[in-house]
Amino acid sequence: MFNATAVELQGLLDGTRELLDTERKELLKAIHRQQRQLDARRERLAEIAADRLRMHPQREAKLRHTAHRNGVALARLQGKLGRVERRLAAKVPGICFGTRKLFAQQHHLSLAGFRDRDAWRQAWRDSRSHQVFFVGSKDEKGGNQLCQLRKVEGDGYELKVRVPDRLRTKGEHKYLIIRDVTFNRDRMALAEALDSNVALTWRLHWDGQHWRAFVSFNHAPARRVTLDAQHGVVGLDFNVDHLAVTETDPFGNLLRTKRFALLREDATSGQRQAVLSDALSAAVAWAKDELKPVVAEDLDFAAKKKAMAQLSPKGARMLSGLLYAKYRQLLEAKCFRAGVELILIDPAYTSTIAAVKYASRRGWSVHAAAAGVIARRGQKLTERLPRTDAVIRVPVRGGHHALELPARKDGDSRVAA
Repeated sequence: MFNATAVELQGLLDGTRELLDTERKELLKAIHRQQRQLDARRERLAEIAADRLRMHPQREAKLRHTAHRNGVALARLQGKLGRVERRLAAKVPGICFGTRKLFAQQHHLSLAGFRDRDAWRQAWRDSRSHQVFFVGSKDEKGGNQLCQLRKVEGDGYELKVRVPDRLRTKGEHKYLIIRDVTFNRDRMALAEALDSNVALTWRLHWDGQHWRAFVSFNHAPARRVTLDAQHGVVGLDFNVDHLAVTETDPFGNLLRTKRFALLREDATSGQRQAVLSDALSAAVAWAKDELKPVVAEDLDFAAKKKAMAQLSPKGARMLSGLLYAKYRQLLEAKCFRAGVELILIDPAYTSTIAAVKYASRRGWSVHAAAAGVIARRGQKLTERLPRTDAVIRVPVRGGHHALELPARKDGDSRVAA
């Protein structure tokens, strides 16, 4: 039981340190940007003071106000950076079980909706005691010393949990038997894990209405069933509202495409993840049936998030709601379990090439054509530019845009890497 607590705590500490390190890097970039803006505005104010620059009084007042706001923002960012660096330098970076937000609500009980301190204390204890963790071990019966699963008649299971001595009264049994346990996913893999006696790590979680049991274990690698990429592939183009899937033949010809709708940012994260998982399952099953590898973009989502400051509020929300980390995790797991090879490629210019070469020609959307370009790049095929005298009609929102390539690009080509 101590090992389970220690493993979970160490995971929280490592995760907190990683988040703090990421926050520190972002703060340093923001401080550098604010400092650069402040220096430029102070330089202009110094020129005004030395009478080397004249400015309209209203514009000068606005410049002084903006410089003051830069200084305030810079001081605030430096304060945040100092707090983050102190937490990183500490042996324990500081973790609040039950969330810091709920802990701070004890000082504003009526505003937070609590009738008295006892009500807050009960909510605080519930928040800190909503899950139990049992680390697995392959040397123990059932893959775990404290929490063991047993198959019963039908599709059900029984879960036997060792109750700590401190929580038992005299005469009570030391095991808690939970009956009618069912699993909706991966039941075959779970049955194989029980038979092979691998380590099973359990997490029992209270969601406010029910206890849910989550079990994790190492899957045995599936036998690869797909052929080499030279025999054709299935390309994926991940977008905010849909997943575009396109199949190619051994020559790189785009055969067929399909669009799997995804939920937008107005849905809950659980709903969006469930729909995304179903779409990826269908795409991987398609690739497995055709014995072809899956090709996907190796996206740098951190670089994309840097551009959110230049986007509109709607565009920033859409980009922020893109579940790329979950997409990558689910895709790798599904390909691993299905025995389908996964090829990751550089996503540079895939949408542009799709719009110029394939979308109008085949009557497809740019995203469907981009999935085809991704697939071709996974096959190491060359993308040649059109002739210099050709005018390409590129589909854009609301119509088309005529694109004529310059003569200096004549004969250029791009080899997929």
